[in-house]
Amino acid sequence: MKTMIRIVVCAIVVVMVTGVAVAQFAKPEDAIQYRKSVMVLIAQHFKRMGAVVQGKADFDRASFAANAEVVRSMATLPWDAFLEPGTDKGDTTMSSAVFEKKTDFMQAAKAFEESTALLAEAAQGADLNGIKAPFNAVAQNCKACHKPFRK
Repeated sequence: MKTMIRIVVCAIVVVMVTGVAVAQFAKPEDAIQYRKSVMVLIAQHFKRMGAVVQGKADFDRASFAANAEVVRSMATLPWDAFLEPGTDKGDTTMSSAVFEKKTDFMQAAKAFEESTALLAEAAQGADLNGIKAPFNAVAQNCKACHKPFRK
């Protein structure tokens, strides 16, 4: 449990520190690395919750809620790191559709943020059955964004 608290504290510090400097990248590679780092953290915490939802790990409300809160916080971060067309070259899985369909992309980002907030809220008091629908909504929003906007 102490490890989970440390992770949450670190995530909050990252959010606070990067909130001021987000979108201020010295070079495009920095933006790519930032995006990837945020997405890796989201994936790791989401996988932990997924194991619980799938019955592969025991349900501990406090642990699940902590993971949901990390995902909720991180879900707000990557969008400013999607630079303008032509500047974002390098080791990236981002599709050019991010710029070609920017409105759709930002709508997908907003849907993802909103669903992670609903999951974090549900995780505060719901039982295992009560968190499955919000968890699945987040999973669907992940897939809905990856299909059109990822190579």
